[in-house]
Amino acid sequence: MNGILAMLAAALVLTPLVARAGVFPQPLCENLPEVSPQVKNWVAQVAPELAQVRVREMPEQTVLEVFRRAVAARWGGIDVLTDGVFREPCTFHFSREGLRALGAAFEMMDLPTALRGRDMNGQVFEMAAMLVGRGKLLAFYDRDEIVYRNETVHRDFKLASRVEFDTPANGVLENIHGLCVKVWLVGCLRVHSMVKDGETVEVRAGALTSEVPLKPIRARDEAGPAAFERPSE
Repeated sequence: MNGILAMLAAALVLTPLVARAGVFPQPLCENLPEVSPQVKNWVAQVAPELAQVRVREMPEQTVLEVFRRAVAARWGGIDVLTDGVFREPCTFHFSREGLRALGAAFEMMDLPTALRGRDMNGQVFEMAAMLVGRGKLLAFYDRDEIVYRNETVHRDFKLASRVEFDTPANGVLENIHGLCVKVWLVGCLRVHSMVKDGETVEVRAGALTSEVPLKPIRARDEAGPAAFERPSE
């Protein structure tokens, strides 16, 4: 009996590791290319602490492959972007083109930092770049003070041109800056943290705490007829 229990315990430990290896099949820090000198200079300006280590480019095909595997594993966006691979001694750069390809192929419904959309005035906005590494996640938008409706949680959010997160552990986004949720009669409450707990995500905004169901990433050809509209150049 003790031997069976030991085997079950080992399986519970190994299953998450196998799943993570399946989503990130290669050591990204060692295998991905360095960014261009122009991108490295930009990172040094906007996030000097992230430019102190190797800055790797996340090519479009790598991004799409990782998220394809994440769909198969039924991960949410919070699972992918807080994975331990992004706490290695590297910084990873997601370009505007890579983010556009990601948004065209997949739908991430568990994060309020939309890759693109229309604001409350009907104007298109999009994420222009993303930096992930050393326990940090930085999302850069093409303009400031974007107010948009997130239909998944039926809330209005306001995004700054730069949204910052700490990612100290898998499933944890905390010390958030540049993101608030509008609450009637209260105003726009700063979102402080988002923490995955099983099949839910606990969101703390201002003095309020709420739980929302974890929404796995979906391929857009499985998510319904709505198309991902690419913004005009």
